[in-house]
Amino acid sequence: MKIRKLKQEEHRMTRSLWEEIFTEDDEAFLDYYYQVKTAENSIYIIEEEDGPVSMLQLNPYPVQFLGETCLLHYIIAVATKKEYRSRGYMTRLLQMSAKDMYQAGEPFTYLMPAAEGIYYPHGFRFVYRQLRIEGKPSGEKGQDGTLAGCQVRYAGESDCRALACFAEKLLGQMPFVRAARTERYYRTILKEQQSEGGGILLTEKDGKPTGFVVYGCYEGKAELREPLFEKKEDWEQILAFLNEEPVKTVQISGARPEDAAWLKEELEGAEEKEVPMIMVRIVHLQHFLERFLARSNFEIRLHIEDGLIPENTGYWEIRGQEGQTLSVRKTKASKEAETVSPGELVTVLFGYRSERKEEREVYENMGPQMRVLLKGTQPAPPVFLNEIV
Repeated sequence: MKIRKLKQEEHRMTRSLWEEIFTEDDEAFLDYYYQVKTAENSIYIIEEEDGPVSMLQLNPYPVQFLGETCLLHYIIAVATKKEYRSRGYMTRLLQMSAKDMYQAGEPFTYLMPAAEGIYYPHGFRFVYRQLRIEGKPSGEKGQDGTLAGCQVRYAGESDCRALACFAEKLLGQMPFVRAARTERYYRTILKEQQSEGGGILLTEKDGKPTGFVVYGCYEGKAELREPLFEKKEDWEQILAFLNEEPVKTVQISGARPEDAAWLKEELEGAEEKEVPMIMVRIVHLQHFLERFLARSNFEIRLHIEDGLIPENTGYWEIRGQEGQTLSVRKTKASKEAETVSPGELVTVLFGYRSERKEEREVYENMGPQMRVLLKGTQPAPPVFLNEIV
C-alpha cells in the first residue's frame, strides 16, 4: 500500500475508480471532468499493485471570505473500492491533503457530503442550507417569441465575461461566503452543463444580460441552478421558454433567499425547502480566525485539539479590538483556557443552527471564554456555495 499525490499527467488513472464508485455519472460528463477539471486540480490516492484503490480530489476555487478572495479547495470524489473500506484510507487521504492545504495557508476547506456522519468525526460541520423550490411552470410565450422586447437564448463562451460581471453585480449586494464569479468560472460551468445536454439560459435586452440560470432538462424535468435575474419579468421569460420545450416540472436549487417569493409565484403547486449542503473544515486555524472582525474589546485563551491537523493543536491567545480583525497567536498552557475542537469553532463563528444533538450542546455547554468569543466577534456572512464539482 502506498499513499501519494499524483502528478498532473497521472490524473486520468483515477477515472476507472470514479466509474466503479460513482456509477450515476455518464461517459460524457467524465470526458468533460477529466479533460477540464483534472487539468487544474489535485488528486491524492492510495494504491496497491493493481492501481488506485482509494482517492480524494481537491478542486480549486477563488472564494470570497470576509472581505478577501482566497484560493480554497473543494473536496470531491472521495472514494474507496468496496473491498478496501474500513481500513482508515479516507482518514489518511484527508490528513495528507489537509497538510498541503495548511502549508498553503488556506483558512478552510469544504465539501458536499454523501452523509454528514462520514465527515463529522473529522471536524467538518454544516454551514449552508441550500434553498430548493419545485413546481410546474405556468408562463405563456408571446406571439413573437419574446416578452417585453427581451430575448431568451442559450449562452455561448463569448457571453461568459458578461455573465461574470452580471453575477458579481447581483451577488455583490450581500457579503456572501461564495466562489468569485469570473469569466473562467462560467466557461467551466458552461462546459459542465453542455457535457450533460444542458447549458446556461440567458435573458437579454439591447444586447446586455438581464438574467440567467444554469439549465438542464431530463425527461421533462428542468433542473435550474442559481437563478440570477434583475426583475421578475426576466424569470417569466425563462418559464415561457421552458413551456416550449416542453417541461412538466421545474426544480430550482441555489436561489438567493430574497428571490424565493417571486420565483414561486410563477410556479403551480410550488414547494420550498432548505437542504443541508456544504460542510466546512478549518485548515489553518490562525489564518481562519484572523479573518474575523471584533465587535468589542476582549482577550481569551483556548486550548485546541485537532486530530487531523496537528499544527493547530495547542494553546491560543485571541484578542479582539472593536472594529479590527482578531489578533491570534500561540501561547503557553493556561488554566483558564477552554478546550474546544475546530468543529466547534466553525459552528459558533458561522452561526449555523443544526438539529444534531452535539451541535446544540456546543451552545448549551459553552464556557465563559467561548461565550466572550461568540459575543465579541462578528460572525461569518451567509454562505452561498452551490458548485457541484
